[in-house]
Amino acid sequence: MEKMIPAGLRRTLGLALALVLFLGIGPAAAQPTDSTPPAVTLERIGVMPFFKGSFGSSVTESLVCPLCDLTYDPGSLSPDCDKVLTQYVLDALEKKHGGRVLPQPLVAKTYTQLPLNDRRDTPLGLSQKVGMLLGANLMAVGTVWRYRERVGSAGAVSSPASVAFALHVVEVENGKILWSRSFAQTQRSLSENLLNLKAFFEQGARWLTADELASSGVTEIFKEFPY
Repeated sequence: MEKMIPAGLRRTLGLALALVLFLGIGPAAAQPTDSTPPAVTLERIGVMPFFKGSFGSSVTESLVCPLCDLTYDPGSLSPDCDKVLTQYVLDALEKKHGGRVLPQPLVAKTYTQLPLNDRRDTPLGLSQKVGMLLGANLMAVGTVWRYRERVGSAGAVSSPASVAFALHVVEVENGKILWSRSFAQTQRSLSENLLNLKAFFEQGARWLTADELASSGVTEIFKEFPY
């Protein structure tokens, strides 16, 4: 079997595998913003519907700016990407905390019934209002600014999937941002980035859809979820 593999390819794959095993390197996707989140007990938590908009110069900036200032390219977002990400985060929280997670239909209904002022209201303030109304002590708040579908199939693409979003945990009582992580990745082929070998095979050695890449990003972020 070994003779069927060109010598140059064997050397390339061997080098890539050695680097990954030695360095333990995967793609730098989930970015921390702090190392020691405050010690707060999760009693009840809700998931706000994801907001569409970039975070600007810092990962938390989007939480404290008015809704009208959230900017994004509509061509870079699929229509229901906010709903998809909200569901992925909800699923991850329910798996971890079960009945301490507020029912999503209740959170969504409460949010849609709030009177909104785009020039004044911020994602942070709105999450506090919803949390107070529903008796939650923590709220998960996310923003998404890129969610592009692949062009092609699992075997070959002319343009890969690309996803970028951030997730935050807010303390309802005082509006403190307890924890934040972001995920930003455009899938790359193995030949483009040999150090991507580990993640490439973890993702099935194929080209992912945007939903699959987003799901992988949420899973990556929740590896460091502190509550």
